[in-house]
Amino acid sequence: MERRVRIDLAYDGTAYAGWQIQPRAATVQQTVEAALARLHAGRRVAVRGAGRTDSGAHARGQVADALVAVRGGDDALLSALSGLLPEDVRPRRVLTVSPEFNARHDARSKTYRYLLERPPGDPFRLRFASVLPSSWDETAIDAALARLPGKRDWSGFTGSACRITDRTRTLLAARRVVLEPGLQAFVFTADGFLTHMVRNLVGTLIEVGRGRIRPERIDDILATRNRRLAGPTAPAKGLCLERVFYDDAVGGPSGTPDPL
Repeated sequence: MERRVRIDLAYDGTAYAGWQIQPRAATVQQTVEAALARLHAGRRVAVRGAGRTDSGAHARGQVADALVAVRGGDDALLSALSGLLPEDVRPRRVLTVSPEFNARHDARSKTYRYLLERPPGDPFRLRFASVLPSSWDETAIDAALARLPGKRDWSGFTGSACRITDRTRTLLAARRVVLEPGLQAFVFTADGFLTHMVRNLVGTLIEVGRGRIRPERIDDILATRNRRLAGPTAPAKGLCLERVFYDDAVGGPSGTPDPL
């Protein structure tokens, strides 16, 4: 009998052109679908993800759903996927959910983290952290962060590839976390994110920290929706989808309570 399952995933996105299936490119969605096809005699099993992470970006709390017809329960499917998926894509949980569950549409909010490390850095974080500038005005950055939360049109921080016309989202929290000397992170939680939104926010905040953009410029970018006023797009490798939040009835949030 067919049943819909929720699949929580973690992955190192270095080798992938993002989550979403693309022609002539390896993606995480394609990789998960290929594993499920092997459990269904080669028949394609469509997988829906909670978020379309960028090429080279990572996840510790991605959530997907699929309609499966396999023997055994959730633990058996989790074990099978663990054996079929590559080492850089790991299933963390499988949970049978209602037939109507949709990993993307049922998500209440998502948390992304962007990691920055000061040179020379740790080689074990080489693929997961961008460069933390040596000149870094934390007071200015925190002033800029304080201007971000709220329900706004985020066109000024949206990539040109975005095809969504309604760009209003509610940013619930934006904070800077010092993890250890020379290692910091930006953490953003919102009810939804647009193409390159987090990376553009980070690129702008870095310019604020360098003294090239005033914190007050945030207000101008939001008011004019002018992408040219914002900073550059930060590299994808520092970005990680940490958690996706759902109601308890469909398993609650993914990831760990404190992703940092």
